[in-house]
Amino acid sequence: MDLTSLGLLVAMVFGILGMDTALNPTTVLLEVSVPSKLENAVIDQDIVSAILAGEVSRISATPSIVSAPEIRVGATKGVAMAIAESLKLQSVVLALQSQLGLVPEQLKLALMTEGNVNKVVVSGSGQGGRVKTPPFEAVVSQRKGETILELVHRASIVGLSRIDPYFTALHLLQKNAAGKDFTDVDELVAATIAALPPTPVNQDRALFENLQGIVWLFKAKPDQALTAFNKAIASDPDGIAQVLNAGFVEIQLDRYKDADRRMRQFIETTPPRDRVLLSTAYMIWAGAHVGMKDFHGANAKLAHAVATNPDSSLALALWSEIKAEQGQKDEAAALNRRALEASGSFENYAEVAALYFQLAWRDGQPLTRSQFTNPGTVRLLD
Repeated sequence: MDLTSLGLLVAMVFGILGMDTALNPTTVLLEVSVPSKLENAVIDQDIVSAILAGEVSRISATPSIVSAPEIRVGATKGVAMAIAESLKLQSVVLALQSQLGLVPEQLKLALMTEGNVNKVVVSGSGQGGRVKTPPFEAVVSQRKGETILELVHRASIVGLSRIDPYFTALHLLQKNAAGKDFTDVDELVAATIAALPPTPVNQDRALFENLQGIVWLFKAKPDQALTAFNKAIASDPDGIAQVLNAGFVEIQLDRYKDADRRMRQFIETTPPRDRVLLSTAYMIWAGAHVGMKDFHGANAKLAHAVATNPDSSLALALWSEIKAEQGQKDEAAALNRRALEASGSFENYAEVAALYFQLAWRDGQPLTRSQFTNPGTVRLLD
């Protein structure tokens, strides 16, 4: 091949690399390093990679009103990476991504033994996602009684909490809901808020303040929860979850007129486009009406809620309760049956209190967990 043909081939290859790199960016670069021997443990690189990939998948699959991070684990390669790997030019693709502003998140786990203690060095950085993460490094040591697999799971969470603290916090919130130990959520949320700029309006801060409110509800502190939700509204007046949650807690506190005013203004001025959120808003508004003994208004709002989202077990179950309260037993039974039939459908988003707790439309009704949850989801983008 003459020099002219070689030059044209190289130009063509790099043209493909540049185009395909833009179309198929490496969203998250996951790296694992495992020594040949660990203290009292047998584990290989494939196992560690699978654990890390599993944690990434579970966290990114958390249902949220915020766009999920596009984390590809074991993704099908684009033309760029296929050519790059065959020519040993993976670093060229990453460099091209950097030039195009497509810098991937990077997370690396390196296992080691030091002083007869197994440790994981977690390092990485992230400039391409919602949260800009400067380069970091943390050492996670094996605890007494902790298996090597448990250590790797914990180290993966430590790394992911730095790459995407919000989705990691959401994941931990749902994971810890049964045991009600939210120490790791509290610490992650507080550290993230402290690192954000103290501007009066800050959408990122509002997301975490809203999560603080939900944790307060799990701790059976509705007054503190309402304070947190109102702080989130002040930080982001256009946010949806915090408005829904504030109205939800006002009903829990028997402040039905406040909830009615809040939900009326919300639905009439800035109704959400998402059918699940709009249905939830109508459901909360209905709760305010029945709390005020306006059963006609409550029924009308619940009719809107179910028409908006026919698969909402939450709205159907509430409507069943209200019909039973009115003595309409047959209608109540039919609605309860529909609620149970729809219980396998998606219910709500992880940052919305109605997903976790029952709407308390009776005076003095204690805060109780909802009987409906999201179906289990496993999502691995490829």
